[in-house]
Amino acid sequence: MKIKKAVCMAIAVIFVAVSAAAASTAAGNEVHIFIEGNLYLGETFLLPGTTYVSLRQFSERFADARVSWDAGTGTATVRWRDVALSAREGDTFLEAGGRILPCPLGIFISGGRIFVPVRPLASVFGYSVKWVEGSRIALLTPGEPFVTSSVPDGSDEHDEAREPDELYWLSRIISAEAEGEPFEGKLAVGTVIMNRLESPEYPDTVYGVIFDDRNGVQFTPTANGAIYREPDGDSIRAAEMCLGGYRTRGDILFFMNEKLAESLWIKNNCTFAIAVGNHDFYS
Repeated sequence: MKIKKAVCMAIAVIFVAVSAAAASTAAGNEVHIFIEGNLYLGETFLLPGTTYVSLRQFSERFADARVSWDAGTGTATVRWRDVALSAREGDTFLEAGGRILPCPLGIFISGGRIFVPVRPLASVFGYSVKWVEGSRIALLTPGEPFVTSSVPDGSDEHDEAREPDELYWLSRIISAEAEGEPFEGKLAVGTVIMNRLESPEYPDTVYGVIFDDRNGVQFTPTANGAIYREPDGDSIRAAEMCLGGYRTRGDILFFMNEKLAESLWIKNNCTFAIAVGNHDFYS
């Protein structure tokens, strides 16, 4: 009973604080964030399913965090302890400590500030985020310390938990198949590979999926040699995101560029799902 009473009192304190904060701001799309019980006073707002914060305002709340801005590239950089984080306007990911952190709705500038989703940003500072259902309240509590990647800058050195050639081959097939495509198109190609990897109907390694030829060549770059070209940076980032769990959709297993396709088998036998750039994706 004492525990329940304490929890109820804590919730009551939070809602009183929220009410006070809300009274001082115009009704809008803001979210009330509490960091270890303390109301965060920086600018916030809610997009569908995602809470956004100002990168600078949030980061500078932490001692020793240093934020810089490169107007030429539209990139903000945060340095905190041994982690360097970068966020670029228009990207759908953050880079931090050699890791790619998905931001599916994008990074953008509003009112002269660059905004990012709070969940991946908070994880860099060692916080987990819990959304209070039926409210506009997000609670940040200490979570797992942020772990930098052992695969910095697309290196071929991998940690033991990862198949040694996963990033090597996935980044190359993405680069070869989605050259000139938007970043979302690269993610969609990577998603197809990962969806096949997770399906019992396909081989159980990234290499096996890419070079699968039981029913004919599956991916043209494996036949024309384009698979062996060095991948571009965005393809490496897309591969990292897909290996980290990002999926454009959980059902897409095929894709084609109808203007370049030598066969329309996919179009005639599969279910259209989405179009991204010049590719149509099917389930």
